[in-house]
Amino acid sequence: MKIVKTEEIFLVTSNEVGKMAQIAGIIAQKDINIRTICAYVRDNQAIFRIITSDNSKAKEALSQQYSNVELKEAVLVELSDKIGELYKLGEKLKEEGIDLEYIYGTTSSSQEAALIFSSDDNEKAIKILSNL
Repeated sequence: MKIVKTEEIFLVTSNEVGKMAQIAGIIAQKDINIRTICAYVRDNQAIFRIITSDNSKAKEALSQQYSNVELKEAVLVELSDKIGELYKLGEKLKEEGIDLEYIYGTTSSSQEAALIFSSDDNEKAIKILSNL
């Protein structure tokens, strides 16, 4: 299991058709690769969490069109794509009193899954999960 602290771009904007394409286009025009994206709508606001190959440069580019762009701390976990792996991770965090603020993830054709999350204590979460 690989666990690292990372940053993600956090952007809140109006929910409109084509918004994802617009945001992805701004990032692509700066020759930056989008590695992960999570987007959803709440109260008619589009909320994006994005990790790129160059978050600082992507944030700067997005900030030229959007006023509400931030870099936020997150944790990236790469773990085996096996039944029960997320359960073990969740149980360990629960045992240590770590409160997850959000989590998202995916698998690919490889044997690994990738999770991105943030908690009330990311440093402690990293330390705890490093011992699994």
